[in-house]
Amino acid sequence: MKRWLGNKRVLLAAAAIWTVTGAQLAFAEGDQAALQAAAVQFNIISQGKALSLDKDPVVIDGSTYVPLRAIGEALGKQVEWNEWNQSITLKDVPQISATYEWKNAPELGKGIQEGGFSGLVHLPGDPADTFYSLGDRGPNGEVGKDKLRTFPIDGYNPRLYKFKVSDGGIQILDTIKLQLPVGKTDAVTGSRLITGLPNLVGPDEVPFDEKGAVKLGYDPDGLDPEGIAYSPSDDTFWISEEYRPSILQVKRDGTILGRYVPKGAKAKLVAAGAQTEIYETLPEIYNSRISNRGLEGVTISQDGKFLYTSIQSPMANPDKKTGEASRNLRILKMDLTTKQIIGEYVYVAENAAMFRNVKQKDVVISDLSALSDDVMLIDERDKNAGADAQLKRIYKADFSQASNLLGTPVSLGLEAMTVQQLRDHGIVPVGKELVADIAKLGYPYEKIEGLAVTDAHTIAIVNDNDFGVSYDDAGKLSLTGVPTQLMLIKVSESLK
Repeated sequence: MKRWLGNKRVLLAAAAIWTVTGAQLAFAEGDQAALQAAAVQFNIISQGKALSLDKDPVVIDGSTYVPLRAIGEALGKQVEWNEWNQSITLKDVPQISATYEWKNAPELGKGIQEGGFSGLVHLPGDPADTFYSLGDRGPNGEVGKDKLRTFPIDGYNPRLYKFKVSDGGIQILDTIKLQLPVGKTDAVTGSRLITGLPNLVGPDEVPFDEKGAVKLGYDPDGLDPEGIAYSPSDDTFWISEEYRPSILQVKRDGTILGRYVPKGAKAKLVAAGAQTEIYETLPEIYNSRISNRGLEGVTISQDGKFLYTSIQSPMANPDKKTGEASRNLRILKMDLTTKQIIGEYVYVAENAAMFRNVKQKDVVISDLSALSDDVMLIDERDKNAGADAQLKRIYKADFSQASNLLGTPVSLGLEAMTVQQLRDHGIVPVGKELVADIAKLGYPYEKIEGLAVTDAHTIAIVNDNDFGVSYDDAGKLSLTGVPTQLMLIKVSESLK
């Protein structure tokens, strides 16, 4: 396979030579006298339809070359360029096999319905149509030029959902509200139930009422849950959340058994009146998470021995500007027997410069789903929706050869390192292999927030509809009408 050196784009030689019209000569780099590239314009027909190419074909040394991606997709293939391995892979295009919607969800107040699915897990032994999810901190938004964080339903209690899908609908089987142990009382609710309000003055957003006019109180036990996993060894759930950030062990009835936070975070929570049992287990640097960008995904290995949890975005290390420009996201590994962190790995996000109208700070990880002890699915996305969405991808991530950075000097400066600097330091990131490009399947939503595997060829995803809450230009609460949906994605190659 030859390369057109002028733009580094890999090209595929055409099977035949077409008539060339409107050709423009362009020289390849290095040796203009020896090699010329002529940009050409002509129609390429596949199954009776003209292909739309992002770059014109070229003729080099008597052979015609066309973009590989366009030809591959025309032949029904999904094309992946692996930056780290410098390789190209073609696979059959996955298909959306079914869609289910939560219709007539109960109202929370002010016309706002339940929703906000922010994680997904399928339990071993459960029917293929049954899942668990969780709502995040509840309906919230940003109002005014200062983007004040509002909580229109400030008494909302974060909760888990058990549900099944059938006949195009989502049927809630059980709603489980998160609560403190018996004998403990939440500072805001006056009961065992907790809220979704921020924990601490200073590091957390300031909570306001619906109009951004009245400051609300803080809840040291409040949670912003984002991911859910299940531990078969003791029949408990594990939840990742954004505020501290932290991970929590939770009983089936929603009782919080423990909250695992970064070193140095416990004293402030206790001083604020936290009633949850708190363990300082996570590395101290996780206190530097960017606001509203904490621990997002969580999963447990198939043997039940290890938990993995991912930060949503690179951290503000050493500052927010560095974090927002970085591509390096951190994933932690916990030994569930000792409840200690035993690994930290770097996952290199896609380069935003390769997409239109995508900022690096908006390329995030949303969820994880374990396939084996050290292989899992990871969803990576941008913040665009509908026709503007470009990056909604599910990757198979392999940790078996990745460098463990826990406690190393590299970990302290990870966000500032480029891909080349990782290579120079001998750091191997988590391996990535594209499984499904959801944007190419017409996925209409901004967020893929939940990810689970039901069998060797089926992936389930849920969107976070943000409870359908938004604000208009006048700062008035409005409802978007975006539904909560679960989609099943069929892939041809086995996931296990």
